[in-house]
Amino acid sequence: MAKKKLPQEVKVIQEHVVPTIDYASQKSISYSQYSQYKNCKYQWYLNYPGNHRTYTPSIHTVFGTALHETVQDWLTVLYTAKVKDADEINLAEVLLDKMRTIYKQERESVGEDFTTPEELSEFWRDGIEILSYLKRKRREYFSTKNTYLVGVEIPIVQELKSNVFFKGYIDLVFYNTLSEKYTIIDIKTSTKGWTKYQKKDDTKISQLLLYKEFFARQFNVPVDNIDVQYFIVKRKVPDDPEFPAMGRRVQEFAPPSGKIKRGQAITGISEFVQESFSEEGGYNLLTAAYPPSPSKNNCRFCPFKDDQSLCSFAVS
Repeated sequence: MAKKKLPQEVKVIQEHVVPTIDYASQKSISYSQYSQYKNCKYQWYLNYPGNHRTYTPSIHTVFGTALHETVQDWLTVLYTAKVKDADEINLAEVLLDKMRTIYKQERESVGEDFTTPEELSEFWRDGIEILSYLKRKRREYFSTKNTYLVGVEIPIVQELKSNVFFKGYIDLVFYNTLSEKYTIIDIKTSTKGWTKYQKKDDTKISQLLLYKEFFARQFNVPVDNIDVQYFIVKRKVPDDPEFPAMGRRVQEFAPPSGKIKRGQAITGISEFVQESFSEEGGYNLLTAAYPPSPSKNNCRFCPFKDDQSLCSFAVS
């Protein structure tokens, strides 16, 4: 079977050269930085201008990264080769290999174990259930009819202020030749799925709104030709679900992404940049600009909650 010819709309994006950031004189921000700033400006200050940033790996980060990569590898084969080739991939083995590799790298970086073999095995088994579900429901979630995979981990680089850039990576982008629309998908791993409160969290959903706006700018695509969706995969589902949706391993959520909502997201990240960076692109080092927002939820996972020398505002 001959390989499908790529539409020009797909080729242009795949061949696009992303500008490089000169980190000697320029800075980049990510959605995760913006999210942290919105939740607690002081925590962001300690992490970045204060340079107290540390990385603490967990079984959740290992599993999330490994599952992302496994799904992306599978879809790449599905859309660029034959469906039969994708069906023959042993996704359980791929996931296990990736989890082992990532865990080994993370363990070496921190110098100690941070989970147990039992926990790793549990998460792997959960991943097998997710992947098996995706394979069974492949036509429902990932139809290849008139649809092309534009790419995985597509880099987005947009200058927000002199010498300050937004940088992000989009998990999946598809293009449908009939609708002439792109679909941006962000994969989220979750224990039981998102609640209605999470779906209404403007900071949480702003990630895809920013991706939609910046994707349109970077690739000169009409913003109305872009759909966005969170693809939330659940590790745990009830054995006897009260409603059918509760038993599904996938929760699809398309947040409102019209002009008003996108405008709010752009305004939010622009205010963050204006408040936190000088005209030359350096950090604003005035601690008064970063008041803390202590709360049980914000402080629960804060890396500074037990260090009184850095933060005396933590709420237990």
